[in-house]
Amino acid sequence: MISLVGVIGFMLIEGYNFLDSFYMTVITMSTVGFGTIGELSNSGKAFSVLLIILSSGTVVYAFTTITTFIIEGEMQLILTKYQLSKKVDKLENHYIICGMGRNGREAATELTRQKRDFVIIERDEEVIEEYTETHKYLFIKGDATHEEILEQAKIHDAEGLVSSLSTDAENVYITLTARGMNPRLKIVARASNETTINKLKRAGADHVIVPNLIGGRRMANVLTRPALMEFVDIVTGEGSSQLHLEEVDCDNHPKLVGQTLAGLNIRSKTGVLVLGAKNGEGELELNLAANRKISEGDRLFILGTDDELKIFKDTYLS
Repeated sequence: MISLVGVIGFMLIEGYNFLDSFYMTVITMSTVGFGTIGELSNSGKAFSVLLIILSSGTVVYAFTTITTFIIEGEMQLILTKYQLSKKVDKLENHYIICGMGRNGREAATELTRQKRDFVIIERDEEVIEEYTETHKYLFIKGDATHEEILEQAKIHDAEGLVSSLSTDAENVYITLTARGMNPRLKIVARASNETTINKLKRAGADHVIVPNLIGGRRMANVLTRPALMEFVDIVTGEGSSQLHLEEVDCDNHPKLVGQTLAGLNIRSKTGVLVLGAKNGEGELELNLAANRKISEGDRLFILGTDDELKIFKDTYLS
């Protein structure tokens, strides 16, 4: 815009042709010090001074704007990384999700519903930007197969890890690395092929999930046993019902340990249904007797709405 004003100004004031006016405008705005075409009139000199001031101001403004944009952007990036680092540093007994593919997204959704702390390791910047705009997930950008990235996710303080990358080889490597870094870690790994299950278990996975296998079996069961699958959906909280199934560790909860189910009267006090238990020896028990006494090491499986589960926790776990 200023260049156009300069060309028109020299044409009107000094009577130069277009090329000469353009030349004068360029050397005036750039202040390179080349000689003028001819002797300038007083009006031409005044116009040249004005053109230099305007062009210099524009350059300074543009430089300042660009510099401010870069500095503020860098500062915002540094601040965001610092805040993320502080939040991750506070995590304990949390969960780590490696990979934000379809399975990783579902794992994040479920952990969010359960109000569990977790951090996601993802190497795709676009995926991170997409989910940080719509969710308050904690992300660490990097390759989960690298030990230093797992260190950033505080793997030594983590409760569990979900390895859901796209290839079985990567999931085997992550499982092997994570197990070596934290022997007590609960690891669930995704496998694309059934042939990888044993490899993942040998690498240290506690559980291996084959999505295609589970999906196919579920589809067949929906066809042949729809009522049963509807019940399973209700129990697992995947159906239209608001019921949710939870596992309760009875250790260090004196209001539970040493009491019988009849004495606790859980159903009438909270609305929660006790479906079964797993004792300290790892044996699964269903259809518990009313006189069944709860012991240290027991884990109860309870079913109820969010409100009922909250009442249960306030009544027996607080």
